[in-house]
Amino acid sequence: MFLFSPRQRLKMRLIPFTIFFALTAGLIYVLDTKMGSVPPAGKLLSPSHGLWKNAEPADAAFNIDIRSGYLQDEVSVHLDDRLVPHIFAKNDPDAYFVEGFLHAKFRLWQMEFQTHAAAGRLCEIIGEKVGEVSVLELQDRKFRRLGMVYAAENSVKLMESNPEMKAALDAYTAGINEYIGKLSPADYPIEYKILDYAPEPWTNLKTALFLKYMSYDLARDFDDFAMTNLRNHLGKDLFDKVFPVTQDSLDPIAPRGTLFTPSVAAPSMPAGAEEVYLNPSKDSVGTEGYAYRLEPRHPDIGSNNWVVGGAKTASGRPILCNDPHLGLNLPSLWYEVQIHTPEYNTYGVSFPGAPGVIIGFNDSIAWGVTNAMRDVMDFYEVRFRDSTMGEYLYNGVWEQTVWRTETIKIRGKADFVDKIPMTKWGPVMFDRTYANEMKNNKAYAVRWSAHDPGMEAKTFTMLNRAKNYDDYLAAISNFGCPGQNFVFASKSNEIAWWQQA
Repeated sequence: MFLFSPRQRLKMRLIPFTIFFALTAGLIYVLDTKMGSVPPAGKLLSPSHGLWKNAEPADAAFNIDIRSGYLQDEVSVHLDDRLVPHIFAKNDPDAYFVEGFLHAKFRLWQMEFQTHAAAGRLCEIIGEKVGEVSVLELQDRKFRRLGMVYAAENSVKLMESNPEMKAALDAYTAGINEYIGKLSPADYPIEYKILDYAPEPWTNLKTALFLKYMSYDLARDFDDFAMTNLRNHLGKDLFDKVFPVTQDSLDPIAPRGTLFTPSVAAPSMPAGAEEVYLNPSKDSVGTEGYAYRLEPRHPDIGSNNWVVGGAKTASGRPILCNDPHLGLNLPSLWYEVQIHTPEYNTYGVSFPGAPGVIIGFNDSIAWGVTNAMRDVMDFYEVRFRDSTMGEYLYNGVWEQTVWRTETIKIRGKADFVDKIPMTKWGPVMFDRTYANEMKNNKAYAVRWSAHDPGMEAKTFTMLNRAKNYDDYLAAISNFGCPGQNFVFASKSNEIAWWQQA
């Protein structure tokens, strides 16, 4: 038999207590701390707050009673068997408030992540790098230097100067924030839990950012440098033969025999050839000694829409078809919805992030939108007076550089401050401090038509309530960027196609 003194017995108890206390504290720290790109496992797996709370029963009921001081009147929403909402409101602001609430309820993370990407703010969420890929250089600095935030700020000022548009944006934003305000951390969409961050209040600027992000997605990107280099390599004459300025459709929309004077004399193309590709081939060496081959356009390329007048249909009514070839995303880029007010009854697809129906129809008209693939972005080589970049040459005169400071917050690291020279063309995107693969110390400013203040959102809110061709024309006159094909048909048998912007 061994006898231990009280001091020894206490010591023997303290040793395992200390070990298990340290293990427990360490486990709590590890489970509550983000390790690299791995979220805190404790939060993620918590039975009361983690991913288990995101499970949804098959027979889930979505009935909810919203009481908000923002609503002017009663609004009812019917969700059909596909969860498509049918909104019945007595005025526009109430309809947009509820649309914002529903967008947030079903697509909040998608909306916020897209606008963070547009604003050059992904480093706040996922850090400076993902593996070896630099989020800071390839994403956040790229969009800041492209002028995405600058463009959105310009547009939101213009939209908010219009009382009707400001009311629509304010109502939509209020609806989103009504939903966000009801969320507890346990209710956050699962993506927030995986990435370990929280939703922030929506603003009208975020709606403008989303619209500019769509403008970027539908604009020609940075092929100007490659095409310029290729022209310099081939020479202008051969380049014009390889990349002729010609209509790439099988037939123009204008009826055969229509007389018009082209603004640019386009080089002729061989019969049956619609596009020209550089493709060395022994049997197709041109007179210049450079091999190239003409090939037909791929039949599946591009968005398409069309409209047929009632004189050419069996029913005597016009038919409109619209097929925008946007990216296949999960969740979808689109959100189907019906908006009914005393003034109009519109059905179609909306963008989570913006009010109204983007493509659809109402009791009087239908409209469709596809991308026109217009070049709305150009680059200008900037000549600075000296290395300070304080002055640049513009039309033979030295102009003072205006500096824009962009502060990029980086998760787990100090902020990155980027000082961007602003010129009369636009922001200097490429210079010796950013993406200067040319190693030539040159600077290039980007002129993007999306930098101009725009009222694109108003186009769609006006189309939602349009009754005829004149209303359609007035609506699309607000659309500035990117170039889009707007097709139209009405119950009074009017049809139209305008390439707008």
